[in-house]
Amino acid sequence: MIEIYLLEQLSAFQQYGTLSSAAEHLHLTQPSLTRSMKKLEEQIGVSLFDREKGRLHLNETGLLAARYAKEILQKEENMIFSLQQSAKNLHHISIGSCAPGPLIILKKEAFDAFHDVTVCAEMQKEDLLKERLKKEEDQLIILSKPIADDDIGCIQWLHEKLYLSVSPMHPASSYSSITFRQMDGQNFVMLADVGIWNEVAVKMMPHAHFLKQESLEDVSTIIHNSELPSFASSITIHEIPSRRERINIPFTDPEASIVFYIAYLKKNAEKLSALLSILKQK
Repeated sequence: MIEIYLLEQLSAFQQYGTLSSAAEHLHLTQPSLTRSMKKLEEQIGVSLFDREKGRLHLNETGLLAARYAKEILQKEENMIFSLQQSAKNLHHISIGSCAPGPLIILKKEAFDAFHDVTVCAEMQKEDLLKERLKKEEDQLIILSKPIADDDIGCIQWLHEKLYLSVSPMHPASSYSSITFRQMDGQNFVMLADVGIWNEVAVKMMPHAHFLKQESLEDVSTIIHNSELPSFASSITIHEIPSRRERINIPFTDPEASIVFYIAYLKKNAEKLSALLSILKQK
C-alpha cells in the first residue's frame, strides 16, 4: 500500500517542477525527497521519472501518477472534513441568519428543543446561507425568501416589522405611524450587524446617516444619553427590555415588513424533528 506522504511529495514535485523547489515547499532536504521518489517507484513497480544529468523529470507514467495522487489527496481531505463534520453535528447545531431578531427567537427555541446539544448561532450574509447549509456548516438557516431545492426543506416561519424608536422629546414621538421618506436625512444610531435590515434602511433612506455600534450595550448607552432615533422591531420590542423604554412607531412602508423562512437539509430532518415540530406550529 502506498503511503500518503509519498503521494503528497509526488504532487508537490509535479506542482513545483524541480526537486529543490518541492523540497523547500515540503521543508525537506533534496536527498530526502529523492529517496522518497525512489521508494514510490519501487512500491508501484514502474518508472515515474526520466533521469538526465542529475535532474529528474516526470515521464508520461509519472504525470499520470501525479494526477492520481492529486485526486487521492483531495478525497482524503474530503473524507477528513466529512468525518469531522459528522462527529461535530452529533452534539452541535449551527444556525445562520440574515437578521438578528429571528435569530434570537430560533436560538431560544433550539435550546428548549435540544437539552444535550450545543447551539451556535451567528449572522451571515443571506447570499452565503444556502451554500453554508449545503456544506453543513449550518444545520438551520433563516432567510427572507423561500428556497426551492429538492434537497432542502423550507418552512414559512415568522413575520418581523420594523419600528422607529425615539425618545419622548423627538418630534416624531406623537406619530402613530411613519414612513421611511419622512425620516430620510436624519441621523440614526443602530447595531452594526443587522443583516438584511441594513440593506432596507440604506435603500429606503439614502440620505440618512447611520452611526453603527458593535454591541447592544453601546447602542443602549447612546440612546439613553441622546435624542438620536434608533430602530426596534416587533421581535426586539418583546425580547429586549430596553427597547420598551422608548416610543416605538411602526414604519408603514411594505419594505418595513419581512416574512422569514427556516431552511434545513431534508436528510437531517429526523435529527431536527423536535425543533421543526415546534416551528411548524408557530
